[in-house]
Amino acid sequence: MKTHIYLLSLVISGIFVAGCKKEAGDDNWVETHDISIIADKSNPENGKQYLEVIYENLGSDTYRKIKYQLITRTGTKTDTTEKVIIPETVISPKAKHLVTRPIGEKPASFDEVKVGQIWVVKDEK
Repeated sequence: MKTHIYLLSLVISGIFVAGCKKEAGDDNWVETHDISIIADKSNPENGKQYLEVIYENLGSDTYRKIKYQLITRTGTKTDTTEKVIIPETVISPKAKHLVTRPIGEKPASFDEVKVGQIWVVKDEK
């Protein structure tokens, strides 16, 4: 009886792990020019400025996720990081949204910011 319970829990664990891997690996990221992303410093709030990101779907497809390169310059140093936007609902054509700022985000300390390449995961109905 103990062997059956042990085997059953192993099988369930394997299915769960396989399901998680499949979910993460299923994303088909495709480079696009149909999404416009604007990144800039926000208007000062209590004397501090934060990163503000606005994205807009200029195309006719719907998307589930957006990944983009955020390029910041501070003095002579340039950094590139990849950021992912997972909206609450699919991004419909002509939709424009402001990315909500996470609680505890540090103020923007860069001199300049711009967006590089953009990739999306299309919504397949």
